[in-house]
Amino acid sequence: MRAIFHSFCSTFCLSPFYFCLFTSLPYPADVLRRNVLIFHTGALGDFILAWPLAMAAGRLFPQSRIICVTHAQKGVLAEKALRVEWADIEGGWHRLFSDGELPPPAGKTLAGAHTIFTFLGQPNDDWSRNVRAINPEVNLHYLRTQPPANFAGHASEYLLESLSSTPAVQKAVEQILRSVADRGLGVRTSNELTLIHPGSGSREKCWPIPHFTELAKRLTASGHTVRFLIGEVERERFSASDLRQLMSAAPVVEPQNLIELYRELTFARAFIGNDSGPTHLASIMGVPTIALFGPTDPAVWKPLGPRVQVLRESSIEQITADDVVASMT
Repeated sequence: MRAIFHSFCSTFCLSPFYFCLFTSLPYPADVLRRNVLIFHTGALGDFILAWPLAMAAGRLFPQSRIICVTHAQKGVLAEKALRVEWADIEGGWHRLFSDGELPPPAGKTLAGAHTIFTFLGQPNDDWSRNVRAINPEVNLHYLRTQPPANFAGHASEYLLESLSSTPAVQKAVEQILRSVADRGLGVRTSNELTLIHPGSGSREKCWPIPHFTELAKRLTASGHTVRFLIGEVERERFSASDLRQLMSAAPVVEPQNLIELYRELTFARAFIGNDSGPTHLASIMGVPTIALFGPTDPAVWKPLGPRVQVLRESSIEQITADDVVASMT
């Protein structure tokens, strides 16, 4: 009957969706499943490294809804930067780890998926069993946010390797990665400001505050218009003395959310930061970026983008303001 149904629709140039509207017939199960879900709850930098997957899914499934199931701020950012949809992971999705009783909006979204890429569950765990109970026919692909310790290559290469069971997706992600390396997301910036982000999720990744203030003063003296960007983490972690040092060298701007951060980056002529989420965001947007690395390995975690320079010392304080200034010339 399904084949006859689709043949009828094709003959009269009707999509199955509009045929169902005109006839009040139930929507066919295979047409209902038009969602591609990407589950990701990692840090901002890890999330951005997974963006080529969302971009590739949009290219492969142009008639599908690409939906990132993640925290709200990161979802709104992905919607702005990638033009994908999002669902708040706090909207009851945690129940997939226990009883699987999703709230109706989440349940409908999951039941309507034909493909899921997840950075959460593993085969045969409670999460996967609950997903299968709601949508037995979904194509479910398991990914990890971090490569194993013995993996020799960049995190994006590990993502590609993890997609080897789906060659079409793997090829599309590979093409997107080349595009990102050539031009980033193609975001237009006004080239007005040199933006510096002095924070990171880990203290060990942070260049010392006196180094940042020295750099800002030198850049200002050479004609750059410099701004420091800090977020909630920096506001809580930095001492009053740290903040005074920064403000003595350049104005400090505090975006209230990731969308405000994105907008600030559209004014950037250059960005300087530690291995952090904002650095990954600036670089993939195409902003000329200098990424300061210490304990983490840039061979694995270098930000994606067309104009990224990495400065790395095993002890990050060994990087000097001279090194950064030289990299900008």
